[in-house]
Amino acid sequence: MKKINILILFAASVLATGCKGGFFSTESPSAMDEASVFSSSRQTEQVIAGIYTIFGEQNSYRSRLCGQWVSFNTDIEWQNDLASYNNYAMTKDGHSDITAKDKHPWVYYTSAIERANLCINGIQQYGDTSDVDIRYLWGEALTLRAFLYYEMTKLWGDVPYNFEPLDVNTTEAIYVTKCDRNKIYDKLRVDLVKAIELMPYADEITWGPAHNTVERMNKQFACGLLARIDLAYAGMALRPDTWIEGGGASYKVQPNTIDATLRSELLGEAVKYTEMVMNHDGVEIGGKLKANYEDVFRAICGNVTEYGKTETLWEIPFANNVRGQFLNRMGAYVNKTALGKVLHTTATSKSNLKVVLTPDFVLSFDKNDTRKWVTVNPYEWVYDSENTTKVDPELAYGDTIVYQKPTKANKFYLGKYRFEWLNYDVTGDDDGLNMPVMRYSDILLMYAEAMIGGVTGDAPSYTGSKSALDVLNIVRRRAGLAEKAQCELADIQEERAKEFAGEHIRKYDLMRWGILGSSLVEAEAKLEAFGKVKKDPEDASKFIIDLAGTEYDGRVNDKVYVKLQKDNSAVNKGFGYVITDIYGLALDELGTPEGFDEPDHNGWRIADVWVSKNSATLKGKRIFANGLDANAIDNRQYWPIFEIILASNPRLWNDYGY
Repeated sequence: MKKINILILFAASVLATGCKGGFFSTESPSAMDEASVFSSSRQTEQVIAGIYTIFGEQNSYRSRLCGQWVSFNTDIEWQNDLASYNNYAMTKDGHSDITAKDKHPWVYYTSAIERANLCINGIQQYGDTSDVDIRYLWGEALTLRAFLYYEMTKLWGDVPYNFEPLDVNTTEAIYVTKCDRNKIYDKLRVDLVKAIELMPYADEITWGPAHNTVERMNKQFACGLLARIDLAYAGMALRPDTWIEGGGASYKVQPNTIDATLRSELLGEAVKYTEMVMNHDGVEIGGKLKANYEDVFRAICGNVTEYGKTETLWEIPFANNVRGQFLNRMGAYVNKTALGKVLHTTATSKSNLKVVLTPDFVLSFDKNDTRKWVTVNPYEWVYDSENTTKVDPELAYGDTIVYQKPTKANKFYLGKYRFEWLNYDVTGDDDGLNMPVMRYSDILLMYAEAMIGGVTGDAPSYTGSKSALDVLNIVRRRAGLAEKAQCELADIQEERAKEFAGEHIRKYDLMRWGILGSSLVEAEAKLEAFGKVKKDPEDASKFIIDLAGTEYDGRVNDKVYVKLQKDNSAVNKGFGYVITDIYGLALDELGTPEGFDEPDHNGWRIADVWVSKNSATLKGKRIFANGLDANAIDNRQYWPIFEIILASNPRLWNDYGY
């Protein structure tokens, strides 16, 4: 009888992911008889833990796939470190941040998929598939594999088809060739429908460690993942004009070459399965869709993992303060000297956040949109003991303060994940904050998009009970916005930008809508506008953005104003001050704020956001390198298969001019 080649040595917490979910509460088997392992739900779970463990590897989701290396830059999110991995200039050699020490995402994805293959095959051969717990674990393994495979197609487009355990005696199994991703999508759809049949809803899972938690797979996430794949399958993509083994000579962004019947079926499937989630979790605000947008992210940072108490459907689980750098990479910026003073951290290194939001995007929010100042952090936490009176005249020289200092226009940071919202201490780079993969609002907006026929406008084969407009307006009402009178693709595109900024979604939305390149070119032109400067008419020693002749002329204030308030809840040493009000960072928010003419300006302070010395960083090809046009960007939507992989497998090749 064959032996399992997975050595489950990850009870040691250094590589443990999912510790909060109790993966490692049982004794781990080592290499054992397959029949013995997969006849036991307890031991089968340990094999599944081997899949989750790979998420914690360095160049996997621990610190690369969770950060700025993959999903940025877009028209709303950009990265002020222009490395090749995010400026559409990646080469076959890869980049040291991704391929250091020959460890890279391709290896981790394929290793995790092989572990899933072993697990699925073992359950099917030896498990009691009438047992409710084994059925759940089978569905979990299928959904994990589908997630991993879909992630690979997002990064590389067409990848090898390998859904059986490796047979080392077969050359074709060792040297697997690429296939048309449609074949993979078809397999993932079948697998996910099966997983949805096998797995209960989160609150109905009987397998104790997975009951009602967002750290494990559930029916709701499988439904949402199926809808994501359906919309990608039915949408636009960079594809060879003719799929040929060894590589096609020509390629472009184009609709998938499938017939109208299949496209209608895909859209109908997305409607059907998102509606299934909506019917179980409730559609209206206050249920799974939380009433307060800020509370969504406070719950993530607060380690809330009970399914009914958070808006996420699934999060990649990491062990608190042990493994995983999601907050370190994606969290609001904290200056090195302030980090050890901010609540819940004694670390001395600065946060490694590099993802910022474009000025145009910041200004585009409606004034009433409650998502704006949750999404955008136009400040950083800093430590000061020399200029304290600038923050509060009542302070004395030498008083220790930690405060939120307004930043320049090239550093409008992402604010959804914040150190001050944690409920546990961080002592190093590995904060262990879970990475949210899908939220309930995505279920609603995917439903609406599928209902209107997606990017091609084809009618879905299945019609849901709610209109696309009704569901779109539910998301808008939660944001404090007036309801729309129509629901067209442009309305959904705008809503998804505001709802999911910084959540690793926007780039792939733009890709399946076929507008990645054109959106980046347009965004670059807007950044150029914010890179122009002129002397401040009130103070010749200062400079402000020169927007004359642009769509922003007369609509953007020359100055930005903020109010600070003493608040020690976010610091563990000295005095803390937080920004409570911002004026001048919205279109048509002009002049001075109300009360500025009163004594002491009623607490308002001028923040020099539009200044010369920093405006240069907004100039010239900051989103992508070398002045690429839309077509050139679109031809670099995917990473190349790295040379180290090509050298080890002669049956692989690169398309798209790499």
